[in-house]
Amino acid sequence: MAYEHRLRVRFHDTDPAGIVFFANIFVYCHDAFEEMLRAIGLPLNELIRSKEQILPLGHAEADFKKPFRHGVLVDVRVVVGKLSDRSMRLDYELRDDAGELLATCSMVHVAVDPATGRSTTLSPRLRAALEPHKA
Repeated sequence: MAYEHRLRVRFHDTDPAGIVFFANIFVYCHDAFEEMLRAIGLPLNELIRSKEQILPLGHAEADFKKPFRHGVLVDVRVVVGKLSDRSMRLDYELRDDAGELLATCSMVHVAVDPATGRSTTLSPRLRAALEPHKA
C-alpha cells in the first residue's frame, strides 16, 4: 500500500523561471519518506538518535514529466519498490491535484552502522514496518 504526502510548491522552491528547481524534487521525496517513517511509528530522528543504523542514499534518480509551478498542490506517493538485506528502494510518483504526473523518482537507502560506517542489514523493526508499503 502506498503512503501519500501532500505539499504545496513554495516560492522559495522555484527558479527564476517560476518552475521548481530540479534538486527540490529530492527534497519533496525525502520529506515524504520522513513523514512515512513517522506514520509507521519509526520517526527518522529517533532512528538516528538510537544509533541503531542510519540510512544514507546510495542512489537517486528522477524523471520530470511536467513543470511544477509555484502554488501548485503536489501529492507524493511512496511505495517500497524493493527490500534487500542491506538496502531499500523507494519509488515515488509526484502528481498535481488534477492527478497529472509531474515526475517520478527512485531513491535507494543503504543501512549503515553509525559506529563503523559500514553497511549492515536492515533492522528487523524497520523491515517489518515497511513491508505493508511494498509495491
